[in-house]
Amino acid sequence: MNMEPLEIFTVYSAVESEAAVYRDITADVMSDLRLASAVGRIRVEIYPAKSLYMMTAILRDVEMPIRISDMATVETSYENGEDYVKITIDREKYMPDLTRYLWDKYTPANVVQADRWTILVRAEDSKKDAADLPAHIIANPSKNLHADMVEFSIRAVPEGFRVRYHTFENNEFTFIASEDIIEPNQLNHAKKMMDELRSAVPDVTETKNADGKEKREARNRAENTEEEQ
Repeated sequence: MNMEPLEIFTVYSAVESEAAVYRDITADVMSDLRLASAVGRIRVEIYPAKSLYMMTAILRDVEMPIRISDMATVETSYENGEDYVKITIDREKYMPDLTRYLWDKYTPANVVQADRWTILVRAEDSKKDAADLPAHIIANPSKNLHADMVEFSIRAVPEGFRVRYHTFENNEFTFIASEDIIEPNQLNHAKKMMDELRSAVPDVTETKNADGKEKREARNRAENTEEEQ
């Protein structure tokens, strides 16, 4: 499903006067975790009298696991009398992930950043490692997004709602929290929320109302990502 960032963002509370407060909390946590550009559609429902919080979200398409070959060129190099594995960076976005991977594998002492776009690695067998390294996965955006969505939900939920349930499948995230045991009818209601979110048509008024800090961040993040790529 092709979606704009936060094309649907609705918050319902059984106590009508509290809906705007919960919406602000949701938007602030989303902004803090820099998730606004990843979420296409989201609906939150809160029932204070039942101590029940429900969230459904459909995430925009995320990248597949990132291999070193997706962001760099790997070859052997002879520098200052030593054989190295030379890594030339093509996509700087995943540089921190690559650095962590190389430090874990070779130790920081054997990883030299010659310049912004070049890393030299001391290896026992530079030819073998230069051939093997490109296939290694250094980042999994989908896995990271799952963890971020769980943290987002926990931080957005009211205090005391310690019984929690969540699912994340095919870019669809469901989260339920309560003070009591989560009942089958509540799970069914969450499924209905997701069905309605899938079939919903973005409303111009709703999009306009969502055009706050979280929407600005979504646009900026999308633009920055395009520039990086």
